[in-house]
Amino acid sequence: MTLKEKYGNWAFVAGGSEGIGGAWAEKLAKEGMNVAFCGRHAETLEEKRAALESRYGVETRPFICDLGDLDAYQKVIKEVDDLDVGFFVYNAGISDNGFFADRDIETELWRLNVNSRTLLALAIYFSKKMVAAGKGAIVLPSSGAGVCGSPYLQTYSATKAYNLTLAEALWSELGEFGVDVISPIIGATISQNLKVPVGTPGIQAPEEVVEETLAQLGKEPTVIVSTIYDMFKNAYILEERKKVIEHIKHEVHNPEVADFFTKGDLDSYTSKLMERALDN
Repeated sequence: MTLKEKYGNWAFVAGGSEGIGGAWAEKLAKEGMNVAFCGRHAETLEEKRAALESRYGVETRPFICDLGDLDAYQKVIKEVDDLDVGFFVYNAGISDNGFFADRDIETELWRLNVNSRTLLALAIYFSKKMVAAGKGAIVLPSSGAGVCGSPYLQTYSATKAYNLTLAEALWSELGEFGVDVISPIIGATISQNLKVPVGTPGIQAPEEVVEETLAQLGKEPTVIVSTIYDMFKNAYILEERKKVIEHIKHEVHNPEVADFFTKGDLDSYTSKLMERALDN
């Protein structure tokens, strides 16, 4: 079954003109899906549009959007609202090294917008449409830097941790409605900012990241890409985390727990959890 057959006619890739996002656009088009995508540079958007349409004969809808703008999600929705998007990839993230006390506040807030705020808004928007349709796919990439706190990558690390745990929650929550969600934990990857030969040890091609993610989509809430698996497999124990995710889901749906939260009586909630832990 092709991605088009499983998820529908249209995909949207945030940051889809180059890098890993560009590889996603290529793969989705190759599978027969029409692709809407955004980026910040008209030239790279046009190059990707021409390539996808000539190679695969699909429709495209490229548009300029700075995902760090406060109204970025509204711009995206305006561009794609008439499309039945069944596959959503948010492949945008800004990272650089720096000492936290030297950081510029406005720059970090912009980074937060790009990496997580716009992602959240669009994940809500697309999930509504996908739940209504009874099918869909959402890909929210994380990073090895998001598995644990990463000094000198502080904001980036924290946003990628956010993306990871959001995807884990949605994998469980939306899966019941036919929506597949996954967060690939990505390492160093060839891109416009990291130009090295394919096959360089420890560095993946974007296409490899896409294929490894698709291999687990619909099965797992996340996948650690092969180049960093050994480094992070103990920091992120998938099977144990899956058990915890399902436990939390059960607890939040428990009427007693819901009543505690409604009343704001968190002390009683904590006491109840302690009783259950002792009983077990």
